[in-house]
Amino acid sequence: MTYTFYDNQAAAPTTQLAVAQAASLIDSAQLHAYRAAAEIDEAAAQGTYLDYDARARMRMDTGVAAVNARAAIRILVSVHGAGSFAEANPLQRIWRDSEAGSRHALVNPEVSTEVYGKSLLGIRGTVTELV
Repeated sequence: MTYTFYDNQAAAPTTQLAVAQAASLIDSAQLHAYRAAAEIDEAAAQGTYLDYDARARMRMDTGVAAVNARAAIRILVSVHGAGSFAEANPLQRIWRDSEAGSRHALVNPEVSTEVYGKSLLGIRGTVTELV
């Protein structure tokens, strides 16, 4: 690590903590995404249409997964350092793609949170038809 006494970045507690935090965020993103996918698969197998509250929760799960994945990538980019942003570095593209993809209209975490919060309070259909 440049400008430190560490010969190996993996030996630095700051790196260890960052990697652990990123891994936890990735796990959380995966758990939310897979929960939503499993519920969709189950409903499809049963030939049922999910109710509004379930769909609102899945929309929230999608937003949480996007936010957590994006946060994990940001941590890893920071740990890797400024070289992460070199065009030759694949991490730069991963970072850029996650920043763009997590802002897709159907993923928008803020809208998803509003939809789910309103759903929990019995308010439905006031934000978007896409639930």
